[in-house]
Amino acid sequence: MIVEQSAGAATKALEVLKDIPLWLLSGLAISAGILLSIPGLISVPARPWVVSAGVVFGVLAVARAVAMLFDRIPTWRKAREERRRFHLTADPQQSFWSSSKQADGSIITQVVARLAVKNRTDEPLGLARVRLLKPRIRGEIVHEDVSVRAVNRNIYGTAAHSGHLIPPKMSLPASASVMIRGVPWRKPESEVRVKIGISDDEGYEQIVVFKIRVMSAPPATPARPPLEMVSSITDPAEKEVAAVLQAELSRYEKCGRRVGGLGSVHLAIDGREMTGVGTDSWNPNSPKNQSISDNPDACDLRSDNLEALMAFYDRLSPAEKERFAAALLARIDGKAYLPVSYFIVLVLLKIGRLKEALERAKSNLPQGEISVFGLSNALMLLNGMLRYRHPDFTNEMLDEIEKFLDGLNEHSFQIPEKLAAIRTARLLQAPRPQS
Repeated sequence: MIVEQSAGAATKALEVLKDIPLWLLSGLAISAGILLSIPGLISVPARPWVVSAGVVFGVLAVARAVAMLFDRIPTWRKAREERRRFHLTADPQQSFWSSSKQADGSIITQVVARLAVKNRTDEPLGLARVRLLKPRIRGEIVHEDVSVRAVNRNIYGTAAHSGHLIPPKMSLPASASVMIRGVPWRKPESEVRVKIGISDDEGYEQIVVFKIRVMSAPPATPARPPLEMVSSITDPAEKEVAAVLQAELSRYEKCGRRVGGLGSVHLAIDGREMTGVGTDSWNPNSPKNQSISDNPDACDLRSDNLEALMAFYDRLSPAEKERFAAALLARIDGKAYLPVSYFIVLVLLKIGRLKEALERAKSNLPQGEISVFGLSNALMLLNGMLRYRHPDFTNEMLDEIEKFLDGLNEHSFQIPEKLAAIRTARLLQAPRPQS
């Protein structure tokens, strides 16, 4: 019974303390401190009681303040949420961080964040600015913008220039980009944690924190070997060879592998121009890709650079013709004239030196090279000629091509099938032996 009375009294005391205002508890604690600070005001026997009372009232004041703070937190959060004009949801998989070296030696760091933006207001929302808060990068801000997708089209634009606003209570994809001339103090590895602030057209800023992947710098493109100076070549035959090869290089830059061409070399079928002798060979499943032309006489191989070299070659003496061929073979080295290796092989084929051309190409040209496709272009040329101009090849030349393909780590464009088709066609056309 006594225990119950004591518990009831304690409960009542706590309820009384709970209802005591914070200002009263604070005032009592401060009053105790003031009384103790005045000399002679409190007798020595009473000082411990005043100190104890001051400590108790001080602890109660602190506890009361903490309780009031916790009571207010939900209210503050609710008020903050009501003030939020928009909400950001990051898409880390589509966001990235990259750095690139500029011509002046400086480093440009770019951060691109893909987001979904929800307009929480009853008015159209326009996003105006983006800031990279962390990691901090000291340097010039080269570019920054926030683009939002149009409502009914997959077109992105800014609020200032394109008028792309987010309608009330609607969510749209957005892209925020920041480019800074500088680098962070610590080089990021595979991913980096970023903190980005995005402001609307009324100055309200919302912050989002997430991790994005770091894109590795593109590999440095090796410099192209310098071209020889034609004026420094003393041998007339070699000089003309170098001049025409450099002219073919210019043609290949304009009409090369990226557009399905081979420089100046093209076919005319029944007078109709075709760009690139190997254009049709890109589809391995095409039945005609494995076949040969039924009417090769209607197919004419054309190249103004080839015609110029052949006209020059016909005027040379036997000794000069040897130097002419040697100049071509020497330039099948996988260096400056690698992009036009197909043209060198074609000229050597026309002057009866295909075997040497193929041997030099197989030993000197890089295999699997996908920058200018030097060796692959030579194969594409042979493929087109075997399809449309197969009478130009003797049986010995067919054998040399087959040997050239053996062990080659390149796409063969169905050349073996064409070789078999040509040999079969020649068996049907061969005269019957006399009995």
